[in-house]
Amino acid sequence: MPADLALVINSTIMKWRPIDDSQEEPQNNEMVWTELASKAQENEGQSLFYCQYTNRFDSGGWVNIEADTYLENADTFEQLELLNAIGLPFAPFRHYFSEPGEHKEFLLLFPKIPKYWKRFHLVECAGAGSFRVRDIMRNTKGVYHIQLT
Repeated sequence: MPADLALVINSTIMKWRPIDDSQEEPQNNEMVWTELASKAQENEGQSLFYCQYTNRFDSGGWVNIEADTYLENADTFEQLELLNAIGLPFAPFRHYFSEPGEHKEFLLLFPKIPKYWKRFHLVECAGAGSFRVRDIMRNTKGVYHIQLT
């Protein structure tokens, strides 16, 4: 097969090749796997926060999460940033409730909490609707259940 690949789009032939392929040097598989393994060890584990929010408004209501949400060590004030939210939109997008008392369950993913952290806070630092869950005790599983109202 030639170095340049032919790509047919709507009967038009286009030639494709990687940018700067002349400078690209192949790495052997052992180097690639060693590098991936070391990166995985650096970031080994995550902390999972299973959350449930209950709509407290009589009409309407909405919920979302700010991207600047973090965990804060209660003693040293170190912070771990939120990695991802599953089942809940990031601001400015919103999940709208259809009735009072309705529940929204979602998952927040953070880096693994260091072993020397004994207690910490979950903090969303947006405007008036932000929240702070104080004095969460670190556990060995890295899985937490949070009820927000």
